Amino acid sequence: MENPLTIDRNTLMALAGEAKLLSNPPGQISPGALAGERVSRQQGRGLNFDSLRRYQAGDDVRLIDWQATARLRTPWIRLYNEERERPVFIVVDQRLDMFFATRGQTKSAVAAKIAGLLAWRSWHDGDRLGSAVFSDTNYTLQKCRPPASNLNLMLDDLLAYNQQLAQQYPAEPATTLSLASVLQHARQLIPAGSWVAVISDFHDLDAQSEALLAALRRRSEVSAFVILDDLHRRLPSSGNLAARYRGHEAAFSLSGVLRDEIQQSITTRLGAQEKKLTRLGIRVNQIVVTQDLIRQMQRGL
Repeated sequence: MENPLTIDRNTLMALAGEAKLLSNPPGQISPGALAGERVSRQQGRGLNFDSLRRYQAGDDVRLIDWQATARLRTPWIRLYNEERERPVFIVVDQRLDMFFATRGQTKSAVAAKIAGLLAWRSWHDGDRLGSAVFSDTNYTLQKCRPPASNLNLMLDDLLAYNQQLAQQYPAEPATTLSLASVLQHARQLIPAGSWVAVISDFHDLDAQSEALLAALRRRSEVSAFVILDDLHRRLPSSGNLAARYRGHEAAFSLSGVLRDEIQQSITTRLGAQEKKLTRLGIRVNQIVVTQDLIRQMQRGL
C-alpha cells in the first residue's frame, strides 16, 4: 500500500510501465520544434544513415551507394533518418504548501509521481530530459541530457525533496522560494523547442511568474499541471472546523451560507488562475489528488 504522505524509490521505479499508457508526445509540439513525427525515414543527404535497400525505379540516383553496388553487383541506395528532437524539461514544486491532503495522497506526492511518469515517458521516447525540483529553501537543476544520463538523477532529486517535507513539517520557513525565482534560474537551461511541464498548485502565480512563463511560451510549448485537493467540493453542510496556515490558527462554525461562500471563492480563484495560464498559451491540466492519476493525465495530454 502506498504511503499517502510521501513517495519511495519503489513507487518511482514502478512508474516505468505506467508511463507507456500516456500519449506521445505529452503536450502539443511547440512552434519552435520540427513538424511531423520525431523520427521519419527520408531519402536525402546530410542526415543520419539508417540502412541500405535495393534501388527501385524512381529513386534518386544520388542516393546510390556505389561501394555496396559494386560489391553486390546490383544497385543499392542509402536510407537516412531525420531526427525530430523535442527536449523535455520538468519543473516540480515540493514546497510545504504542497504537503497537504484531506484524503488520498498529498499534493507533493502526486506532483512527484506526475514528474516520474513524464520522466519515464521521456526514457521510452529517447527525449533529452532536464528538470528543476525545488523546496521552500533550495532547488536542484539538471540540464537537458539523454535520459540514460539524467533519469536517475532526476528520480533521486524527486525522492530527496519529497521525503524532506515529512521531516520539516510542521516547521515553517521564514521565507520561501517563489515559483518565479525558480523559473528565473531554470529558463537558461531550457532549449528552444522544448516541451516544459510545470507541476505545482500555483498558489503564488504572480505578475513576475506570468512574465517568465510568457517568455518560455514564446520559444517552447508549456503545460501546467495544477495539483488540487478537492476539499472545497466536499465541505459538510454544517459543523465546527479548524484551520492552521503559516503560524495562524482559526476555528469557526460552518453554516450553509459560509460553505457556499468558501466554495464560490475557491472556484473563482481556480477559474482566474486557469484563465491567466490559458491566456499565456499554456495548456492547463487540473489534477485532483483523489482521482485516478493516469486517467487524468491521459485526458490532459
